[in-house]
Amino acid sequence: MEWVPPAAFGLFAAAVGIFCSVLVANLEPQPEYPKLMTDLMRLLGTGIAICGLAIGTVFLSAAVGAYVG
Repeated sequence: MEWVPPAAFGLFAAAVGIFCSVLVANLEPQPEYPKLMTDLMRLLGTGIAICGLAIGTVFLSAAVGAYVG
């Protein structure tokens, strides 16, 4: 049962990464904000999504290692 906490955290981190990537994909430029602001928000959101997916992958692989080992 040592694999449950890392698996739960890995799934949560991956879900946050996927949720953030969906939010960034649906980001539309607004007329009252400069275009640079939208581009920076898209860049920041993409970075958060990639980090969430990477952390989720690391924790899920650790959970698999704990389950198998």
